[in-house]
Amino acid sequence: MRVRQTALRMTRALQLDPAPSSTSRLIRRRFILESAFLVLLVAAAFVLRLWTLSQVRFWDEAVYLQNADVICCGKTNYSELDSRPPLLSILFAAVFIVWHHVYAACIVTALLNALGPLCLYGSGRMIAGPISAAIAALLLAFTPFFVGVFPPGFISDATGNGLLSDSPALTLIALGFWLLLRALHRQNDLRFAWAGFALALAVLMRFASLSTVGVLALLVFAADRWWRAALACAAGLTAGIGPYLCWSRLRYGGFLHTFQHGWTNFEGPGESFSFYLRNFGNIFSWITLAGLALWIVRRAWEYRENRRQENQDGTAKPGATEHRLARHGLGKQGHRLEAFLWLWAAALLVFFSALHHKEPRYAMPVAPPLFLLAGIGLGTTVKLPGRAARIAGTVILVGGLALTFAPDRHRFDDPFLDDEESEEMRVSAFLNENLRSGTILYANFNYPVFAWQTYLPVHRLPESGTALYDALNRLPGDGILIVYKPNDEIAEPRLEWLDRNPHFVLYREFSRIVLYRTRAVR
Repeated sequence: MRVRQTALRMTRALQLDPAPSSTSRLIRRRFILESAFLVLLVAAAFVLRLWTLSQVRFWDEAVYLQNADVICCGKTNYSELDSRPPLLSILFAAVFIVWHHVYAACIVTALLNALGPLCLYGSGRMIAGPISAAIAALLLAFTPFFVGVFPPGFISDATGNGLLSDSPALTLIALGFWLLLRALHRQNDLRFAWAGFALALAVLMRFASLSTVGVLALLVFAADRWWRAALACAAGLTAGIGPYLCWSRLRYGGFLHTFQHGWTNFEGPGESFSFYLRNFGNIFSWITLAGLALWIVRRAWEYRENRRQENQDGTAKPGATEHRLARHGLGKQGHRLEAFLWLWAAALLVFFSALHHKEPRYAMPVAPPLFLLAGIGLGTTVKLPGRAARIAGTVILVGGLALTFAPDRHRFDDPFLDDEESEEMRVSAFLNENLRSGTILYANFNYPVFAWQTYLPVHRLPESGTALYDALNRLPGDGILIVYKPNDEIAEPRLEWLDRNPHFVLYREFSRIVLYRTRAVR
């Protein structure tokens, strides 16, 4: 009898269960749903940011395109590599080897920008769980400002499919934050080094990311052996940015020359300290404000409940955040990570508010902490006690998000492919056809566009004031002066002054641009 029972136990132990357990099915279903959500999220964000493909690009966008041509094609007529971050131009140069067209740069930029919500979801899932992380990712993916849709009267550079470094740098910042959290989850030197490397890429994408890197670097102090984590993170940062600093030293004579030169070129009209607070709703949307308010209410309620529990039995009840962070190896930090998000947002908001020149897109690095906190707050609506309350909260949340993202539909008002040519492109084509190689182009406005559209050497003039007229009176050589007719953006040089000056002869007039032949003063 005993032998028979032993044989039965061994048979049951060796027998494979052909049907998966309910737990396995649940895990698999969640994995499929989560994967489908992320794929659809990135795909939708990519399409929104890619629409509309246009070959018309101005100023800063043309700078990165021109620098890419300098890198991959050896153009020597103009360059701002001595003052601009290199990474975006390097990426453009790489794709130009395969397809040398502005559309290729548009596709790469849209894809980089669409990956930002994915990185933010990874961070949010570790801090606040999948629901709050999904809300934060949706806010970054579809908030109109980050897509490139602006309310009437709100002036800003394109952020969705604009060929600028702000949005790609935001993606790299979100990636660096996620890698830091993973390093804190399973602490080893290589993980911290990878996080430092990602932060270095963010700096190479946009020099102003240094302020964000400085704040995120504080997370290494949460490691068990913080000094070792700091060394590993610094090693990754050095590996990423060190070669560029050495190149700057060999090319321009100083390791920090490009950073310093870029800072001196950072200029423009001044705005009040409250500029970003006044435009908070236009940049981050009203629903983000509602989410931040709900976060405060949620934490106040949890604090009250914990105090009541302490009064009853002398022990504090761990909150949901502590349980969640403990599952990810971050239990020691508890609510400190959420406090860090507030510190991150406040520090950057103060930093950018203190700058003299302000533009709405400069505040984009504040988005990750704000959207994560708002996601936590808005996630409360689907976790209310009672089935009816949860259903009502979910309906309100979905309706609020739909109302917030509704302006995104205007991205599709224009056709997918816009092949219209700007006047700058027509002027450049005229110059290419009618001027001999080596003719100098002089311009005080939009000069990177003419450098990118032609192979003629471009000489940059001061934008306005006595410095402009002094430069016009001392041109280094004969050439062509490109002048815009007076408009809201530029009023100098005055056409009547040029017409009276014998060193300038009218060459060709377009609807908005006038070309003068110049003779250097000898």
